[in-house]
Formats: sequence, structure tokens, C-alpha cells
Amino acid sequence: MSFLFRPAARPFRRWMGPFSPARGTRSGFRFHGGRLGTWVEDREVRGFWSLKASPSVRALQKLVIDEWGGGRVLFLPNGYLVKPLQGDHERGKRSYIGRFSGRVMLERPDGSEFDLSSPGVTPGRPWPGPKTTGLECYVDRAGSPVCSWYHPAEYGRDEIERRLASPDPILAEGFRLCRPGDIGGRVRITANGHVITNRQERDQSWTTLYVGWIDPASWGDWNHWIVEQ
Repeated sequence: MSFLFRPAARPFRRWMGPFSPARGTRSGFRFHGGRLGTWVEDREVRGFWSLKASPSVRALQKLVIDEWGGGRVLFLPNGYLVKPLQGDHERGKRSYIGRFSGRVMLERPDGSEFDLSSPGVTPGRPWPGPKTTGLECYVDRAGSPVCSWYHPAEYGRDEIERRLASPDPILAEGFRLCRPGDIGGRVRITANGHVITNRQERDQSWTTLYVGWIDPASWGDWNHWIVEQ
């Protein structure tokens, strides 16, 4: 199914649910040259992979540019779209801006395409796609993803941790293939549900590997994390 974007009603409500902070200024999905996409470093060459143009992609880009001028957008694995806010009085807050469904298609600088819903790789093998997108979680020894995040509070901030899915022995086995000897560790769950992790090699370099897949339809209802501003 092709990519479909359904915007939330204005005024946008606050997102209080699972979230991952940016790791540097070029991580995750963000705007560059008026287009939404992600920076990818491949063989020491960094390039910007943009979302393949379509009516829904253009509608999403226009909404974010009109409302915030660009910035970062978080694609959650269950189809929710979240916009981190950066204003002086909003820093650390996030808005729920809509939902997406279907394949997230990316265009490389050479014009070739990458389908985030069908990466064509098996557990334990190097990940051929973007390495900095998705929801950061910790996968435990049973294959359950656990997510930690925070919200700014009147005094400091509130810390939250939730187990987001039931144990998954197939996912646990995929993680062991990637990182033998580790009983759990940090992963990213991409927009279309594919799970990746980083492994440090003997030469101290890092390799991103494919762990497995969590069906985006299995996450359940997260509407209780959408609240009025």
C-alpha cells in the first residue's frame, strides 16, 4: 500500500507517549532543502535520502513547514506522527500531528529507491537503510521492547518507562544473532516496524544490523497519550 497521511485536527494536541530525542543535528527524519527525509552515511559518504514525492508526502511537508518552518518529525512504528517543538516556551514538548499508513519510500541521491517496509534483509545481517530513524527502545532477553522517555515538568522533568509489547521469541533470537552474549540492548524500531541495533566490532567501529520485525498493527491503541495542550 502506498504512503497515506491523515492530518490531526487543529489545534494540535500534545503527545505524552513514547518518544526518542534527536542524536545530533542530522539524526531522524527532518527537513533539508524543503523536503522531508533522513541523512544516511554509507561507506563514509553522507547523503540525504528524501521521502518519495506523493500527494500525501507533499501534504505532510506543507503542514510542517506552514506550522513550524521545518525541523524534525518522528514516525512512530504504529503510524503516529509526532512533531518535537523547539520554541523557548515549548522546548521538550511534542505535538501529535496525524497518522500515516503504507510504505515509507525513500529516494537516494542517485535516484534509486529504498522501501522501508520491505528492506530485503534477514536477521543478523547488515542493515541497508537509514540508521538513525525510528523509536529507541531496549529489547529485553524475552524480546519485549521497553521504552523510556521524559516530559518537562514545573520542576525538572517527569521520567516514564513502559513495556510496549509482549515477549517475542523470534525478535529475541534475532537480537542474539546480532549481538551474541548480550541478553538485551538498545534498538530502533523504524516507521514500518523493522528493528535494528548497533554492534561494536573489534576495531571499535560500529555496524548496524537487522534484528527483525514487529507488526505495526500489534501495538494497540495509544490514543490515551494524546492530550489537550
